[in-house]
Amino acid sequence: MIELIDISKKFNAHTVNETTVFSDFNFTVEKGQFISVIGSNGSGKTTLLNITAGSILPDVGKVLLNGKDITTQPEFIRARRFGRVFQDPSKGVASNMTIMENLSLADNKGKMFGLTRGVSKKKFQEYQDMVASIGLGLEDKMHVKMGALSGGQRQSVSLLMATMTPIDILLLDEHTAALDPKTAEVVMQLTNKIIKEKNLTALMVTHNLRYALEYGNRIVMMHQGHVILDKKDKEKEKLVVDDVLNLFNNISIEVGN
Repeated sequence: MIELIDISKKFNAHTVNETTVFSDFNFTVEKGQFISVIGSNGSGKTTLLNITAGSILPDVGKVLLNGKDITTQPEFIRARRFGRVFQDPSKGVASNMTIMENLSLADNKGKMFGLTRGVSKKKFQEYQDMVASIGLGLEDKMHVKMGALSGGQRQSVSLLMATMTPIDILLLDEHTAALDPKTAEVVMQLTNKIIKEKNLTALMVTHNLRYALEYGNRIVMMHQGHVILDKKDKEKEKLVVDDVLNLFNNISIEVGN
């Protein structure tokens, strides 16, 4: 379980561009939840993800992981127990390394590296079978550099890499936004498959209302640093796109958009 307690966060403090994103903000992610977070630009959804990941630190407040205070724990330490897939397909992989090499690095996350050469045949077969499960034919391209793959292929491999080792939460940072609609659909289906098969806890920031409603068991809408909609399980299942879209449009009118 992850808890954000009494979080306050400002950007460009003490300047004419000062912006308060959160003030006494509280948020809890329960184990096993797959949460979709939606909201307009500036609503706080990306800041929520970044504070959870440790990419930025709150000015005030605490971040707890299973009751332990990790507020000041740096991102690279949290990364040992957190998986993250970014919007930019190139961010989650080493583009100049092969699929095989990327998977090997991810598999050894948080472990001590020795001086042994290469990867055993057993491991190679394991990685190849893992890649074959994606269904994109990449199992025959294990020695192809990641930079030569399409955005959707890289995002698919990034999902595998982010979830190879045991993690407390999978953070999805608009991970389908840079993909064409058909490829985005494939990546979302793969995301859902991995989360279900591995019983993962996930926090997904997205602008796609259909994905937010179709996938996961909890939906959260944010506005100006506040949660204005929070539905889970049966309540979430009753929502339709028009319900969420009407709320979103009403907010836009209120703020003059």
